[in-house]
Amino acid sequence: MATSLTARDILTMTSEGLRKYVSNFGQDPKNMTKTDMQTWLLEKVGSSETESAVEIPGMPLFVSKLTPEMQLQYYLKKEEQEKKNSNSLS
Repeated sequence: MATSLTARDILTMTSEGLRKYVSNFGQDPKNMTKTDMQTWLLEKVGSSETESAVEIPGMPLFVSKLTPEMQLQYYLKKEEQEKKNSNSLS
C-alpha cells in the first residue's frame, strides 16, 4: 500500500482520507490534526518517494524542500517584493 501512496496524494487528501490511511498503518488518528497525519504518512512513505513526488514545475528546488508553512511565507514575501518593484517602476 505504501508504495502506491505519493507525497502529492498525501498533501491533497481530505482529512477523512488521511484518517483512513493512518488507521490502515495501525496508528490511531483520533487526536491527530490534518498536518499531523500528513507528516506521519510522509515519514511512512519514505524520503526518496516524497522528494520526487513533491517537486513542482516552476518551483525552486530549495522551496519544494521547505514545510508548507515556510513555502507560504516564501511566496508571500516574494509577492510583496514584486508589488514593491512594480510600484517603484510606475
